[in-house]
Amino acid sequence: MKFVIAPDSFKESMSAIEASLQIQEAIHDYDASFITQCLPMADGGEGTLETLMSSLSGQIMMYEVTGVCFEKRSVPIAIINDCAIIECAKVCGLELLDEQHKNPYLTTTYGLGELILKALDLSMSRIMICLGGSATNDGGIGLLMALGVQFLDCHHQPVIPTMKGLKDIEYIDWCGLDQRLKDVELIGVCDVSNPLCGKQGATYVYGPQKGLHLDECESIDQAMQRYAQLIEISQPSYQSFPGAGAAGGLGYALLLCGGHLERGFEVVSRISRLEDAIASCDCVIVGEGKMDYQTQYGKTPYGVLQIAKKYHKKVYAFCGRVEDLDVLQSWGFENVWSITPTSMLLAQALQKGKENLKQCVFTHMEEMLHGI
Repeated sequence: MKFVIAPDSFKESMSAIEASLQIQEAIHDYDASFITQCLPMADGGEGTLETLMSSLSGQIMMYEVTGVCFEKRSVPIAIINDCAIIECAKVCGLELLDEQHKNPYLTTTYGLGELILKALDLSMSRIMICLGGSATNDGGIGLLMALGVQFLDCHHQPVIPTMKGLKDIEYIDWCGLDQRLKDVELIGVCDVSNPLCGKQGATYVYGPQKGLHLDECESIDQAMQRYAQLIEISQPSYQSFPGAGAAGGLGYALLLCGGHLERGFEVVSRISRLEDAIASCDCVIVGEGKMDYQTQYGKTPYGVLQIAKKYHKKVYAFCGRVEDLDVLQSWGFENVWSITPTSMLLAQALQKGKENLKQCVFTHMEEMLHGI
């Protein structure tokens, strides 16, 4: 009996790698003779770098760059063959801030641009940037400024490289953009398809979770549109491109640098050869923090399910919270179980996530085996 174990992370509780190991332990506790293959997944957000490193042999190099609130921060770049992998969440991520410090007026993507410069110094042929989990909504001006673009106010002075600076931009000078970008493949990895502006854009959809008040969204979105219009006087129009709104407009900035965007799950599953593993297994187990009707929109469990259905493999899911179970089962999940005991408070559930996951998988082993 062979199980493929392919969960995403359980946000604020455990990484995809940790979740994989808990599921594996539960299966082996039930029957040590069962074969398990752990293929932790990610969709371009937090933990993608570690997930890719777990699938491939490579090395980590640390660099000191500008952090999310202009502090100095030591941040990794993963080197795998001819590819440098950078994770946005490590340098300008929401996970780096506590609740009271979430404020996109004060956060910057400048350090991400500095990391790209470090990767260019390494003469890699590809640079992959995992875009999920940013604490920023600056349209990527921080990143672009670090790469040599000048954004100037009405006095021809550099604007502040934050969301606040968007309103002050009057002139843009592209002459200083690092020319080495033309010689590399720049890949933005994300799990969203939002445009840069509008009701479905970066500001309205993701701004509030980064500390932006709802009544501020209109004026910031207008500033973002004006910024894009100024850029498009001399550059191609990318503001409506799917994914341009990823990470507060970082997707847009990478497109302006000649990059392209790819779905995070597709990148990770391809690199880890998930399809080959599923084709030769008996059962697939997935999981993440929450599953509901939105799981179909680029989320990892849904992506794994689509591959498994090609080979008629049954897929079981474990998550911290389950909603819309009937919808999930209608898509093809054999069953979806919440690992959280009914009476357990959220804070305790996050703390005890590993223990709860292992116990829940063990409890439902008999049911899964009967279904195979």
